Amino acid sequence: MPRGKYVNHKGRSRHFTSPEEMQQQESEEESSSSGEDEEEDQDQAGGSSGRVKKVAPGTMPSSSESEEDSEEEDRDAKKGVASLIEIENPNRAVKKATQKVAKLNVSDPPPKPELSRREREQIEKQKARLRYEKLHAEGKTAQAKADLARLALIRQQRADAAAKREAEKKLAEEKKNTKA
Repeated sequence: MPRGKYVNHKGRSRHFTSPEEMQQQESEEESSSSGEDEEEDQDQAGGSSGRVKKVAPGTMPSSSESEEDSEEEDRDAKKGVASLIEIENPNRAVKKATQKVAKLNVSDPPPKPELSRREREQIEKQKARLRYEKLHAEGKTAQAKADLARLALIRQQRADAAAKREAEKKLAEEKKNTKA
């Protein structure tokens, strides 16, 4: 018993489908879909399946119409002015036709997804950076030439400093030798 003055009815009688029931429903759907394929094959071959097709008045029946079309027409048949007013109900889910993997056309490559402007700019920026790094490593950019010139100047200064130290060392040794 709920406590309090007011009784909340939400969630009181919840019903959950058991996994066994779900598997049974899936097997029924698979068997019914394979049965429809066989009936369509018989209709196309010229045989009759014993079904009665409902045709809208003023139209000619064709062998390519399926039972699903007639069921949809029955559901879509609206009373009164409703047939003149088109109402889109977002809550009414229309089942989409599912295709089996074997029937899909795999030979056609999927279309490339169109990139947004930002994504394209980002990819171009990455390509430009890689191209610049490659040229920089080869020493062909202005910055690389400036770096190489600076490095050559530093090497020259270090070589001059090393030569000067050697000369001072020799002078110091000569002075030692002359004093002794």
